[in-house]
Amino acid sequence: MKWFEENNDRFWIGLLVVAVLLNLFAIHNSDLGLDVHVKSAYVETDDGYVLDWGDTRQSDPNASDPEQATVIDSPPAILPPIVSLILLILVFLLLSRHNNNIPIIGIILLHPTLIFSSGKSYDELMILSIFGAGVLLLNNAYTRSENSNVALSSKLVAYAVMIGAIMFKLNFDSWLELFVIGIAIATIISIYIPKLELNPRYILVGSFSLGMITIIGLGVVGYGTSKIIVDEPIRFLYSLPFAMFDLIIIYAIFGMILWPYVSSTWRKMGDVKDDLTCELSLIVGGIAGLITAYVAVLWTYESVLWDSEWPWHMLTMGNNGRYITLLAIPLWILINRVNGEIDWKNKKLFIGILLIMPFSLLAGFHGQTMWTDDAADSMELEEGEHFLFVSDATLGMHWLYTFHEPLNAEENNITGHWRSDQSSWIGDLDGELSHIDWIVLSPEIDDVPDGWEVKGSGTADYLNGGGTWRILVRL
Repeated sequence: MKWFEENNDRFWIGLLVVAVLLNLFAIHNSDLGLDVHVKSAYVETDDGYVLDWGDTRQSDPNASDPEQATVIDSPPAILPPIVSLILLILVFLLLSRHNNNIPIIGIILLHPTLIFSSGKSYDELMILSIFGAGVLLLNNAYTRSENSNVALSSKLVAYAVMIGAIMFKLNFDSWLELFVIGIAIATIISIYIPKLELNPRYILVGSFSLGMITIIGLGVVGYGTSKIIVDEPIRFLYSLPFAMFDLIIIYAIFGMILWPYVSSTWRKMGDVKDDLTCELSLIVGGIAGLITAYVAVLWTYESVLWDSEWPWHMLTMGNNGRYITLLAIPLWILINRVNGEIDWKNKKLFIGILLIMPFSLLAGFHGQTMWTDDAADSMELEEGEHFLFVSDATLGMHWLYTFHEPLNAEENNITGHWRSDQSSWIGDLDGELSHIDWIVLSPEIDDVPDGWEVKGSGTADYLNGGGTWRILVRL
């Protein structure tokens, strides 16, 4: 610990270098994530873009239907992970100019979830960067005006960037209307926060509650997937505390190494009279409440959709907690604002880094692997052929689309079908799937139907559950 205190500046610079390298290793070592495989599988038709093997959310939770495919106007945006990483570093360089907070850069980049996201080409890095840039603009607006009479235009520019980041993530069709509504809300916040002189602690708790109530309200009126709240209220309420633990405790307080400052920040917030602290509390609390309730909705909805085992579904989909990383930069700016200046020689910080480092190293050096690449290579499919993929219902359609790119499915006109292990897939082989000559059995499937032989097999990585996958061919 003495070395940590005496060589503090060198330590944080070294940590930043290590964090950047781990992200680069992850980009090099990892396969694309499931969601990115799905996004890259969209093909162009006369009407727009579709997933040619069917939507990932099917009306039948145990079977795919290529005809059940939603047409969209443009394909989902996929940015190379190196672009997101460069943008994030540029934003962090801007952050480092603010009180020379280089340690914040290293701590955020060291988050295991962000390293995994870098490798999988997920958009968390991009969204975090854009949203964080908006928060930095808001902070700079207060700094330039010396915390009094902040220009409304400067604040609205900052809020516009933050709202833009959220719109980019949600990819709404009616984005313009929602953007205007967001700016209107930001205007109200900017005008009335200084006048109300509220306690930041109450704002943080109140906005978190309001965020959750908003999602619940959307469910009550039957909007989108949130309507599952009305259909499965007990399951939703059951998932809420687990969502709070997953997002707030594990991914935020532990993963972002905020825990050394939680107590002191909460205590000092009770006495702070500062407009920026109030606005940051509103932003952090409100969005955290929205994301937490949304994840609870997602767990409830998808567990019903896929008929997956409850409550273990929440464990399987626990990585949804990564959405809270959107708030990494505003959380650290809030902590810095409330405490005046962060003590980077705090020994608890060093302990926090040691606690997450094994996960960060695993994410960087091992990365994400897909056994389906090898399985695709083992099939000898000809142009225009079909194949069947059999797996557990959870994320079954997502896994199906990991075959799309390695099979060059669009060019070769190959069609993939999916059945869950709970379906009558063996009987379907002599019926609606009688034209299929190739089957891929995921590691959790043991049954080999009569009239088929094992053509190839392999072992899935332990991070993907382990076990042996098999390729079957019709005799």
